[in-house]
Amino acid sequence: MSILDLRPTPPSAKSDAPVRWSTYSRQPLLMGWPVAICLALILLLPGLIGRDPWRGDDAEHFGIIASLLNSGSWLVPTFQGDTWNQSPLYYWVNALIAWPFSLFLPLPDAARIGNLFWVGTTIYALYQTARNTLDTEDARILPFLALSAPGLMLSAHETQPDLAVMAGYALFFWGTSKICFEKVIPGSTLAALGLGVTMLSGGLCIALPLIVVLLGQFLFKPKLRLNTLVALMLGLLIGFSWFMHAAAFGNPEPTALLEAIWPSSTLRNLTEIPPHLLSFIKLIAWTTWPAWPIAAWTLWRRRHSFWRHETVVPLVVLLIAFALQVSMTAARPSKSLVLLMPILLLATASVSHLRRGAANLLDAFTLTLFTITAGFVWLGWCAIHFGWPEHLAQTVTRLEPGFTTPLTIAPPAVAFLLTIGWFVLMRNIPRSPVRGIQHWFAGITLIWALVVALWSPWLDHGMSYTRLGNQLAQQIDPSGCIATYQVSDDARAALSYQLQRSMPRSTLKAAASCRLLLTESPGKNQELKPPKGWETAEKVWSGHRRGTRAERYSLYLRTATSTTQP
Repeated sequence: MSILDLRPTPPSAKSDAPVRWSTYSRQPLLMGWPVAICLALILLLPGLIGRDPWRGDDAEHFGIIASLLNSGSWLVPTFQGDTWNQSPLYYWVNALIAWPFSLFLPLPDAARIGNLFWVGTTIYALYQTARNTLDTEDARILPFLALSAPGLMLSAHETQPDLAVMAGYALFFWGTSKICFEKVIPGSTLAALGLGVTMLSGGLCIALPLIVVLLGQFLFKPKLRLNTLVALMLGLLIGFSWFMHAAAFGNPEPTALLEAIWPSSTLRNLTEIPPHLLSFIKLIAWTTWPAWPIAAWTLWRRRHSFWRHETVVPLVVLLIAFALQVSMTAARPSKSLVLLMPILLLATASVSHLRRGAANLLDAFTLTLFTITAGFVWLGWCAIHFGWPEHLAQTVTRLEPGFTTPLTIAPPAVAFLLTIGWFVLMRNIPRSPVRGIQHWFAGITLIWALVVALWSPWLDHGMSYTRLGNQLAQQIDPSGCIATYQVSDDARAALSYQLQRSMPRSTLKAAASCRLLLTESPGKNQELKPPKGWETAEKVWSGHRRGTRAERYSLYLRTATSTTQP
């Protein structure tokens, strides 16, 4: 039986089955593994390929992968002449996967293909963990519950190193679930691999919850001390291997290397904690839905057997990771991924134990929410192409002024078929405690696919730097570098790839030979003056990314005789 077959066991066939329904549907379950795999591909592939790098993390981290593939240093990755201050595992793996795919895909699309590896590793590791700690019926729910999380869905479609940290957490949970059975080799190896992957992807700080769990098992579980010690020592050896080699042979900037190991510069003051705590609570409330309320129900159900391994380990990791994220990182969807891992393990245990009223409420809420949202997406498409409804069309124009796109048949035709498929699934998934999760998985797949099919040109207009790059290309020489001053990393990465030239910061030696300077300033602030060494440069162009005036760019040109080292 497939891991994606969620067909519940009839109560008559298993006396202690968790299903507590007075009636039980005997229809064939439409949400078997063929439909589930199709929905997973519809969820993961649209938006992963076929678009330009978007501003923010997507463009910024793509710049590192592009640098690796363009003869950059693999031991110590660099970005436009600067040593990159993050651990490199995600960039290594995605660059290796992107290399063959770049032969027939644009490099930004090929760079995101590696996300499928990290998501697949995470789902498989968590499924194996659930099989070790729960029964097989409950474990089959986990892939649906994981892919249904909005935080994972959004992060999986951008170039995002936090996906590798997420995979490291999942491997660690798989290993610790085996350690409890005193299997030294498989359990300790997997736990060490998870710890090592986490450190090589996010540094030592984000790995602290995993280290605390291993130390706790070493202190309070005498029979597991050998297993735990092997996992801890091997994991630290794997995790520190890159840092030691980079320090010895890579000649990195010391501050950047220390930042990759322990990002202490991001620690917040105590006065800043309360607002960030509230921001993270709001973030988790929607990025981990519907897993977090079911996880809370699990903790209530296990209140009399609270100290069992399958409860304590995820809960300890969740609490410590939450404290670290609140005190050190910004509240962004990708930062909820490490919190999602323990929440999923706790939630999986109780999906089939939901009370009938709670399961029906989740199902009704899901059907109503996604049906209304799908209608809104279609209305947005009508507003983009036909100017109706008028009020919504005015909002579309105000958000992205100057946007126009020709009407084509294929995207709305695909979107129409997906919408029909949603109503077919609504009628054919039989009643069971897991039907609400299945509907949520199908619904979030529908909405994402509709947004990509119907709104993709409009989103790309406002989120990419393509049109800004086209404006710059008309103003610059065919070759030569462009120095930058106060320009964001994501803009430098996207423009560097599009213009096919380096864009170092103006303070670097590599910028001394550049004749052009690009500056960025917030839209409401006074335009920045050129930095030292560029006082005599002439301003030749100014503009902004189409669709927004929140950021303004200026291009300066200096003559060859005035080119001096900044």
